[in-house]
Amino acid sequence: MSKEQSDKAEQEEEKKVDVKSLVSIIPPASALKKNTKQIKEKRVKMKKRADIDQGLILMSAKLAKELNIKDEAEVSVKGKRSKFKVIIQDGLPENEIWGNAEDMLKLGLEDNSTVSVRAVQ
Repeated sequence: MSKEQSDKAEQEEEKKVDVKSLVSIIPPASALKKNTKQIKEKRVKMKKRADIDQGLILMSAKLAKELNIKDEAEVSVKGKRSKFKVIIQDGLPENEIWGNAEDMLKLGLEDNSTVSVRAVQ
């Protein structure tokens, strides 16, 4: 091998090393996507329950945490929005909220109707 060929071979090796060192600096795609978005609203089933007072709804603790609901929630059906005080309980199904029969009648809902629920802003 001539001197020129050996110099080219060394330069190519240096380039390869440089590329590898650069790639090691770039974080993987999964590291960039750590910050997940908070869910703003969720569609759930609303069921009637006789022992709940007007203006209140029962909700699971997991659903309340997921939607960042502390004490008030907004339920919307066909563009109608209503605010309710929330009672958070463990042991309730995650995809259900329970409300007063008269409140549901005002919203035009039957038992087991689908509604959107979100935190009040």
